[in-house]
Amino acid sequence: MLGVENFNGSGELFRTYSPVTLSHDWPKLARLLLMLFCSSFGSTMNGFFIASFFVEHTLRKFGNVFLACVGLADFLITTGMTPVSAVVILSGQWDIVPVCKVLQCVGLTSTYCYSIYFAFVAVENYYRICRPQEEYALFLSMRIDIICLLIFVLSATLSGVGVYLDLDYDYCEREHYGDFVFRISTTVMFQAIPAILTITCLFTASTRVKRRARQQIKYKRSQLYEREYSITAINITAYLLYIIAWTPYVVVVHEFPNTSDSVYYNTITIGLFRSALTSSLYGIFNRSFRRAYGHLFNYCCCKSSLSGSFSNRHRRALEYKSTIGDVRVHIMHQAITTGNQQRAVSCLRETQEL
Repeated sequence: MLGVENFNGSGELFRTYSPVTLSHDWPKLARLLLMLFCSSFGSTMNGFFIASFFVEHTLRKFGNVFLACVGLADFLITTGMTPVSAVVILSGQWDIVPVCKVLQCVGLTSTYCYSIYFAFVAVENYYRICRPQEEYALFLSMRIDIICLLIFVLSATLSGVGVYLDLDYDYCEREHYGDFVFRISTTVMFQAIPAILTITCLFTASTRVKRRARQQIKYKRSQLYEREYSITAINITAYLLYIIAWTPYVVVVHEFPNTSDSVYYNTITIGLFRSALTSSLYGIFNRSFRRAYGHLFNYCCCKSSLSGSFSNRHRRALEYKSTIGDVRVHIMHQAITTGNQQRAVSCLRETQEL
């Protein structure tokens, strides 16, 4: 099952692919740079994505909590897995099973959370676009914060149980396939049902937006249409990217469980590295996220506060108003002074005539 080779003719069996530090045939520096890039770039973009919901007023809505949690799920991989892999590469260790199991738990938790959170994002998108406002308000009346916390706790618990009780696939050593019932149950609960729900809701919402745009010219020319179409399209793109990235692993682990280490771990690497790219798509194709990313980049690199962009945008208007106010005060002061002088001259003339 494992990819092995005869090392230096000594007869020692040696794994050519590490589940933590990628292929041993690749240069160490290349693997380190790849991990550092994915960690730094992914963590930055995912951090910008999460912070956007606090910076941009159009995103500061209660229904966007699930979308923010999607970013947290990706953030868990880019800040919890790839940095550890980079540290392991620098330490010179190879196939440390305890560390590998911790990383497997983190990866499974993130994947479970991402799938379920995105299902709630799709449902929220469907209710906001396709259902009456009363039903959408009823959906938002749920304890969204409690639901998000329960999803994370359930995902972390089941991933830990699967890894440490040998109920899930042995990612680190590939010595067993786990318990069939447990694996099927988690696949159906965390992957199949959320995938069907997500795809149905997102494509239904997209169809509704396009149909309404064809029927109502005023709606098509409005900013509401641009926001709804943009966020629906980018959600569909992000979820399809998630499916495409993880499909090779699903096919390999179920149809070809005895495949080589390189094929098996490369399919997982594709799915994990996706988390470093998805958040950047929102910043590229959505105006609200692009504006929020711009404010955050401006704050991190150029400004001392987030109000700097607001001040620059409105400085001329404020200076113009201030100038007008000064002119008005000056004119009023001049008019009062002139009036007083005229009354003084008039009184003087009257005194002289008397």
